[in-house]
Amino acid sequence: MANGDNVATIELIRDNHFSRGFNIIGPNHPDVNFVKREIVGTIELADKEPVWRLAQWHSKFSLHTAVPSHINPGVVRIENEAKAVTIAPSDPEFGDVILAIDSRPEYRKTLRKDGQMWPHLLTEQKMTSPAISELKELKLHIEAKLLYSQRWEPQGYTPVQHCAQIPYVLTIGNINHKSKGYGDFLWFIVPVYDDRARIPLRYVSEDTADPSAKLIFNPGASAYTNRSLHDKDWVTIDADILPVVLEGLKTAWAKGYLKDSKKLSDYAITSMNFGWEVPGLNRVAIQIRNLSLKAKCR
Repeated sequence: MANGDNVATIELIRDNHFSRGFNIIGPNHPDVNFVKREIVGTIELADKEPVWRLAQWHSKFSLHTAVPSHINPGVVRIENEAKAVTIAPSDPEFGDVILAIDSRPEYRKTLRKDGQMWPHLLTEQKMTSPAISELKELKLHIEAKLLYSQRWEPQGYTPVQHCAQIPYVLTIGNINHKSKGYGDFLWFIVPVYDDRARIPLRYVSEDTADPSAKLIFNPGASAYTNRSLHDKDWVTIDADILPVVLEGLKTAWAKGYLKDSKKLSDYAITSMNFGWEVPGLNRVAIQIRNLSLKAKCR
């Protein structure tokens, strides 16, 4: 579509309201085999595969064995003792999706040790965007509400090592097949929630938990909003994140990452994910609705 000044605008997120459900993938990273397909509620889209994947990395409790329950017409929940997903496209009560996780069964009620991996509950999809050099604006919209958050702090608890957080993650990747750096990428983070801070702080560092060892660029939540999900009200992030993406690329280059190309025309958004990462002893749930990422081209 186009706006009044004839600048093309493209919605990058497919199936914004999760109407086509998820492909659930196994918990053993990097196992990407689809183990079960879920169709949401009464919406039958047998001719259309889900575009969303539901990742549950490093969990001891796989959702692929969970039996879906229909809460209301068009509202489906799958759950086990460690996590739950409620899929409710455009439902006024449930929003689009609720992600809940209880890490106590995962850790057998003991604190995670240094170097031990932690459970994830992530929604994710691959994306195709114009090159960063072609963008005039990159408009992110998220509406989120924290439903509950409990934290246990037995002896040995430290906020550096134990937490529950929701990052919204974009991969900014080199898509030029002719480039020496083809396939290289940056983790770009919008911190939606962190149980340790009302407004999560800036964090820029190498990813030590992933074998790729790429740069994580997180400018802090204040780059997007001054409101906190800790208040358990709806919080809307509605911002042009293109200037922050450009800052992330410049930061990566300055630190020696993405070294094989410094051309904006070589980079684009290649995937996104958001959901829970819980290295601590936490019981948490978040509601998400009206997710959108619109690229306005020059």
